[in-house]
Amino acid sequence: MTKCLESPRPLRRWETKAWVEEAIWGHRFYNDQTPWLLLCELLAICADRARNGTSAIFPGLADGGHEDFHYRLPRRGALRHLLFRDRYLADSESIAASDASMWQDWLAKAKQASDFDFSYLQGRFASFDALRNAVELLRSAEIEPQRRRRWTSRHLVPQGPDMLLADYRETRSGSDSLDRRFFARGGELLFLMLNRSGRTAELEPLLRRRLLDANNRWNLLARQLQPAPDARGSDKMFDTSIGYLPMADHRAYRRLAEDWCRVLRLAALPDDSRLEPLMRLSGLAVVLYLTERACEELGRPMPALPLDMLSGETRALRKLSAEHLALHRQLAREAIDHRIDSICEKPEWRTALTSGNPARRAKELIAEIFVYDNKTGDRQDPERQLDELRRAVFANYDNHLGLVLGFYAEQIGLAVARRGVGRWYAASDGLLEALVLANVDGPVELGQFLMRLFERYRILVGPEAARSAFESLPIPLEQFKLNERRFEERLRVLGLAQRLSDDCAFVINPYHASEARAA
Repeated sequence: MTKCLESPRPLRRWETKAWVEEAIWGHRFYNDQTPWLLLCELLAICADRARNGTSAIFPGLADGGHEDFHYRLPRRGALRHLLFRDRYLADSESIAASDASMWQDWLAKAKQASDFDFSYLQGRFASFDALRNAVELLRSAEIEPQRRRRWTSRHLVPQGPDMLLADYRETRSGSDSLDRRFFARGGELLFLMLNRSGRTAELEPLLRRRLLDANNRWNLLARQLQPAPDARGSDKMFDTSIGYLPMADHRAYRRLAEDWCRVLRLAALPDDSRLEPLMRLSGLAVVLYLTERACEELGRPMPALPLDMLSGETRALRKLSAEHLALHRQLAREAIDHRIDSICEKPEWRTALTSGNPARRAKELIAEIFVYDNKTGDRQDPERQLDELRRAVFANYDNHLGLVLGFYAEQIGLAVARRGVGRWYAASDGLLEALVLANVDGPVELGQFLMRLFERYRILVGPEAARSAFESLPIPLEQFKLNERRFEERLRVLGLAQRLSDDCAFVINPYHASEARAA
């Protein structure tokens, strides 16, 4: 196993009470940061490094050490106010009859309601109606509008660099500051994964061309609504530093980069359809990484992800799927327990137990290894101090990281949950399409495609993968056969599979086929 990298800064400077789950998975994945917000945070880092004229978006690991750099996130307060806070644009038509009076009325009210001077917009739009239509159109690009977050935490589907926004909170003093609730550093960890993937030479030009194109029509519209960068009182930038990812190398990094490269290489895939599969594949990368790292910590093989295709005939497989999802979540808890218990194997711990003051020495060791400050440790025996550490770690885990796997699985279409039944692995159409885009070039036989899903993601659908996953099948083989037939039916409905004969079905990537025809 690759050795963990040291943090680039003293651990006490991180926002954590104990350095346990962070040492296994990194700092940090957080349940309030959805997969869409992961993608926004990741691309904001890439856009800043590209905007600042850095020689490379991905710096690589310097002499085997952890990446240590600062990046800036734009507030884009004027744009955000127009999209998510202004209440007067839609009402101006009934208040004023002429175009000039509508401009005058709205500008006056906007000035009273905000700190922004929007007079620059009058020279950019032919009429007030044109401005209103532009704002309404860009509002339609908001991600997750149903969540109704505060206006400083609402974001746009990131179609270009001028659509990437910081996540921040307003303070009474007027000095806005970054908020780590929705941009919790999960996007930073994905950036670090890509940076360590060994695929950056291929990935970086694709990122610049496909995702950071300033001439994208959506991006041009967003830029039109913002003041010029060099204007008086131009937008504030928040400066921050990159997060911590423990492993220098990991198969999860390579898999994520390979998926991104395959999707971004599809020139026939419309720009508007590119980000959703990347969001789903990135969320899948987090789900798999959480379980893979837990298994590595425990020295156990990675269990399969039995994927139920939601057929009434495969109830036994559905139960197996639910059991495995619960197992994946339990593995993370066991990994934390194992990491805490590992201190007992250290010679320093055994020496502490036989020292003149074992309580004090145990407290010092726990503080040194886990960065945990037990205020009353001097008065507790070493075992009780470990129990106190465990309690504190799991209190935080149960409210945040412990919720990520199940929540992400649902958000990306890898799981469903039903009242009275629970949660189990089951694929949405969106996830099926993303998996095809990332794993199919030319037509591939269905059985080969299913084995590729098993080998790359441990996703288990049909009987061949089931034989590879289990020494003894836990449910009848017929359940897996029915599940595979249902999988093929779903792909055919989506236009992603063709059956050429009774014995031969192929999975196809329509965007790759379009590329081939165009060539």
